[in-house]
Amino acid sequence: MGFYDNCIRLLAGVFQKVYRINIIGAENIPSDDRPFLLCCNHIHAMDPFVTIAVLKIKVYYVAKEELFRIPLVGSVIRAFGCVPIKRGAGDVGAIKKTIELLNDGKPVGIFPQGHRNPGVPPRGTQIHNGTGMVLQRTGARVLPVCIHTKNHKLSLFRKTDIIIGRPMEAEEFSAVTSAEQNNNENYRAVTEYVFGEICAMDEKQTQAEALLP
Repeated sequence: MGFYDNCIRLLAGVFQKVYRINIIGAENIPSDDRPFLLCCNHIHAMDPFVTIAVLKIKVYYVAKEELFRIPLVGSVIRAFGCVPIKRGAGDVGAIKKTIELLNDGKPVGIFPQGHRNPGVPPRGTQIHNGTGMVLQRTGARVLPVCIHTKNHKLSLFRKTDIIIGRPMEAEEFSAVTSAEQNNNENYRAVTEYVFGEICAMDEKQTQAEALLP
């Protein structure tokens, strides 16, 4: 068993305790070798590690190059599949790298919101078209994941629901795209469609919690 697998085992156990992780929809985790784009709402800097620990699959996230130069931190995030992009490359560099990784057959993680949005429900937050661009250019399937917590903040020793939605195949996006729309409009439509699924998962869990005594 390699360094990565050992880290995942250790991390999964630690996160299970400190974030009291409750996994919903574990049966939706892909069991084949086809690449997928993991799309998730973003509330905390630890979100990539939480999702990787739950899936127990090496998911590649794109991160700032500077992080890889920090002793120990660089080794850990590299072991967890994070891929560096140079300062100034910004979203364009991240999108290009994401497309490259998917075309190489690797699962990749992306946050449609781009930045963390703690303390607010995901629906209504700003999203970027990069998710739709990646999906339209690669034809990859999507694994929607929702991190759901009280007040939408990730806190130690507070229950954290990790909701794993049904995988979405590329053919499904034809319902929201059209040859009459330009590329940016289609990218936007696909991004909204995918993120809408994540928001619906969050809202369904909120409603279920409201019915508890």
